Amino acid sequence: MKRRIITASLASLGWSIQLVFCFLVAVHPISAAQATSEISPASGVGGLAEESLSPGVVVIEGRTILTVYEPVGSFKPEERASAIAKRIISFAGGGGLPDAMRIHSRDAWSEIFVDNVLIMAVTEADAKIAGKPREQLATEDAESIRLAIHNYRRDHSWRFILRGLLDTGLCTLVLGLVLWLIRRTRFAVRRRVESRIHSCAHLQKKSGWQASVAYVGPVALALGGIARWLLILGLVQAYLTVSFGFFSSTREISVTVTKWVFSQLAQLGKSALDYLPNLLIIAVICLITYYAFQLLKLIAGEIRKGDLKINGFFPDWAEPTEKLVRMLVLVLALIVAFPYFPGAKSPAFQGVSIFLGVLLSLGSSSAVANIIAGVILTYMRSFLLGDWVHIGDITGEVVEKNLLVTRVLTPKAEIITIPNATVMSGAVKNYSSEAKKTGVIFHTTVTIGYDAAWRKVHQLLTSAALATEHVRHDPAPFVMQTRLDDFYVAYELNAYTDIPSEMLRIYSDLHQNIQDKFNEAAVEICSPHFSALRDGNVIALPEQYIKPEYERPGFRIDAELQEKSSSASSKVSAARRTG
Repeated sequence: MKRRIITASLASLGWSIQLVFCFLVAVHPISAAQATSEISPASGVGGLAEESLSPGVVVIEGRTILTVYEPVGSFKPEERASAIAKRIISFAGGGGLPDAMRIHSRDAWSEIFVDNVLIMAVTEADAKIAGKPREQLATEDAESIRLAIHNYRRDHSWRFILRGLLDTGLCTLVLGLVLWLIRRTRFAVRRRVESRIHSCAHLQKKSGWQASVAYVGPVALALGGIARWLLILGLVQAYLTVSFGFFSSTREISVTVTKWVFSQLAQLGKSALDYLPNLLIIAVICLITYYAFQLLKLIAGEIRKGDLKINGFFPDWAEPTEKLVRMLVLVLALIVAFPYFPGAKSPAFQGVSIFLGVLLSLGSSSAVANIIAGVILTYMRSFLLGDWVHIGDITGEVVEKNLLVTRVLTPKAEIITIPNATVMSGAVKNYSSEAKKTGVIFHTTVTIGYDAAWRKVHQLLTSAALATEHVRHDPAPFVMQTRLDDFYVAYELNAYTDIPSEMLRIYSDLHQNIQDKFNEAAVEICSPHFSALRDGNVIALPEQYIKPEYERPGFRIDAELQEKSSSASSKVSAARRTG
């Protein structure tokens, strides 16, 4: 609906413009030649003869009438043509008879009169340059003038203006019909294409054609929209050109616009043809770059698979090295091809290049640091994808490693992004590199009182480790006594595992097994500190681990302490009686 309103508005605007021009023509006929003021004559004939002057073309309302070549007196050919056009228009606007043509020949020129009104003179130089006898050229110019007067009067008649209005209305109707057809075609085609894109995009398994429709279809729709608007603009321009050509007062605008459009198209075509050698060079550079990429891909693939071995070059370096070399080859290709790009030497292109260079130099310092750190980390081989690492205070599996950042998946299912510069500035613990060989050692510390035999503690800790899932039996777990503190001995249990990603679960199961083994053996764990008054207190074990034959100890009272306590009580009683 909105488009119909816009189309109707354009048509109304066109009609209004034509009516205004017609009114101006009827009231006061004008032309481009009348609007042009005369240029001041040159200072002398001799100076004009020495100059290289272009011929003057007599143009009336977009129509070329004739051409003059020689300056006359102080008037250049362009000034002569302008004066002749003014005389023709002045006569055509009056009531003279255009068929009353008369040519008066003199020694050096021929004068052309229309109804005893001098219009122009044809000189020997004009005839010589035109390659015709002076009488023949004068006769042809006289006929051209007569036709120009007839055409001028016809074009400014009310009948011709009315016909122009009718033709304009017909053109407007055709334009509206064509725009309506374009709109209907656009809706129909777009609906079918969008339906096909939607159906192909939601398929689980896509063929090559269906995948291209799903991904290239939206781009094609966008390009189709651009082409549609270009077509509409071309139709509007053609409509205005044809409509303005129906009226004498606007014909010159139509001719000028048409010439400008075709001149721009011709210049564009010429520029495209001139650019073909540069385009060929760019195509060769692109071809060489493509085959260089294919060669890099082949070599990197062979190294990655192990079919091609280079001393000191590890297979996991193949992919990052390929990416780095590809980037260097791409940058080199862009540098070589840059001078052949269209507009590469223009000030605008150079200004944009300088702006981008300054922008990158000022805003990419941290990015460059991370890229350099990423390259160093790649060839240091501190960790690989899938390794279980500890970086700073973050422990988890490396799920991504690129030139800028390293991403770690923690046991809590969190993705932590760490800049490569931060990774380089700290220590990295890799649990997976040795886990793939004999296994990585994990450890925990337990403190037991001095009253427990250390051999028995070693046995209990080792059995607890062997009873834990994912703990390797070979190499066997071992115990180290790390400290002899005031109240207890610190025993460090060390065990091997080849699944470091299950470290949290292993620790939890190990601590449970340690508690079970020590409780079953009736050995108390004095961690971190434990103190108890044993007189009359039950042993510090869970009830299910206390044996049936266990007897709760009673309070022990020392006789000497009892005697001293009785003596003290007697003294207190005596003091109270005497007091």
